[in-house]
Amino acid sequence: MFRRILTVAATVLVAAVLGGQAPAGAAPDRLLFIGQSTRTSWDDYTSFAAAPAGGSVYYEVKSGTWVSTGHRDYATFLARQGRAIQIGISWKDNPPGFNGGDEQVKAARSRAVTAEIGAGQYAAQFDNLINFVNAYPNARFHLRLDYEVSSFYHCTDASCSSYKSAFSRLRSLIDGRKRQNNVVYVFHPVRGEYQQMYPGDAVTDWIGVSIFAHELCLPIYDNGYHYNGQTTTLQCRDAYIGTDSWGNPAAVWKDWDYDGNVLKMMKFAKDHGKPMILSEAGMMNFTGGSDTRGLEPARGDLWVKRLFGLMDYRGPLPNTAGTHDLSTVIKAAVYIDLDFRYGWDGVQDGSFDFPVNSTWFVDGRLSQYSTARTSFCQGLLARGFTTPC
Repeated sequence: MFRRILTVAATVLVAAVLGGQAPAGAAPDRLLFIGQSTRTSWDDYTSFAAAPAGGSVYYEVKSGTWVSTGHRDYATFLARQGRAIQIGISWKDNPPGFNGGDEQVKAARSRAVTAEIGAGQYAAQFDNLINFVNAYPNARFHLRLDYEVSSFYHCTDASCSSYKSAFSRLRSLIDGRKRQNNVVYVFHPVRGEYQQMYPGDAVTDWIGVSIFAHELCLPIYDNGYHYNGQTTTLQCRDAYIGTDSWGNPAAVWKDWDYDGNVLKMMKFAKDHGKPMILSEAGMMNFTGGSDTRGLEPARGDLWVKRLFGLMDYRGPLPNTAGTHDLSTVIKAAVYIDLDFRYGWDGVQDGSFDFPVNSTWFVDGRLSQYSTARTSFCQGLLARGFTTPC
């Protein structure tokens, strides 16, 4: 009993530190996924914390298999333990039939492939994925039907019927061949096109969003150029519908900790009764063109606190009247936890590394930063994650 009293007291204290309240008597229900690509991030995270609920990997349509053996091995590692696995099923990055050209050419091919998937083509490219799902009935799969989908890469017309048809077709294909009920389907759009591209309530289980720098109103730097996010206030500025001195509706300027499109997507998800997953979340370059080491303890801690603050958002929305409680919308989060300075897999193996002044030149491993790590562990507890530190 004494231990339980201490645990409850600690939970309340942590919630107060993060500016929220621990839900009275509520069981933890949020899922934490760690990393993408390989076990590298898993191994770093579990060096200081209990094993999370799962991880994240990628599968591509063109080859009909995992993006690399590292993705396959990490997925197998998770599945054998019966854990949750987010799988990004991608065709926009490397569309079937694309053999070279600029981004416009690749995007045009991706749009065509989207329509072709909707028409029933490429079914055999999903055999390996479906067989993998069937081989691990105790695992849970969150399938993103492409990721960060956009009109540029997926819509053949303004209605975006091409992507909606592709989403429905893939769900029908996988549902028709899987042997157990352990799959959910994730719609993961770029933050400004969620309404236009939404596949519909009948086929969408979860809604995903990426959370990096600007989504938390922090600046992004690339090759010495600053874009997105204000460097001084570290906030976004947007207008929402408030009232003037006579009580009439009027635009009111407000400094935000969160991108307005993300907040409105959260309301959209709540209105449609869909839980959200932060499908990709990680730090980005904190400098204008130099090594980021040494800056993550301060900026990284702010990033972590805003990340967990987003999960407890209650307040106004841009261009929307009233205040809104969005504190129960986000039900899962994927923290990448990689040293991106050494490429997408974060492995210092002599392969591709990011340039020092690029967007992704950042060490995002929580093991390296005590303050950010402490805030992360506090956030897990205060926000009701099933696997706190």
